Amino acid sequence: MRRRSIPAQQRPAALDRVTPGKPTRERRSHVRFPIPLPVRYRLAKSSSWGRILNIGSGGALFTIDRPVRLGQRIELCIGWPVLLHDNVYLSLVAAGVIVRVEEGRAAVRFGKYCFRTASSTFRQQALLPELCGDAQPYA
Repeated sequence: MRRRSIPAQQRPAALDRVTPGKPTRERRSHVRFPIPLPVRYRLAKSSSWGRILNIGSGGALFTIDRPVRLGQRIELCIGWPVLLHDNVYLSLVAAGVIVRVEEGRAAVRFGKYCFRTASSTFRQQALLPELCGDAQPYA
């Protein structure tokens, strides 16, 4: 079965993204959700902490404190806000490629991802106020 694209005039209005002074069409094929979550990211030779700004099944936008390059491979370990069986902490572990870099933040397109149980060390570090902001998924 062949996929057919929907003509622009028939697409839902929710796909429109408006930036000040310049309306554009949303290019993402996956919906993003604005959920602030702590994230530990690992590059080839270093790792650091940041915060997820928005996330979807295709990728995420997150804060960074060190330079990254377009096309660079990255692994994210994200503190997930929902418990497994009401008592097991989870992390979403995702690997992907940097597709956009802005001042203090970067976007990653996921190549693969899976849920894993979160270590106690990760949970303790994820509780730091500068990572959680207003949301505290492990409180």
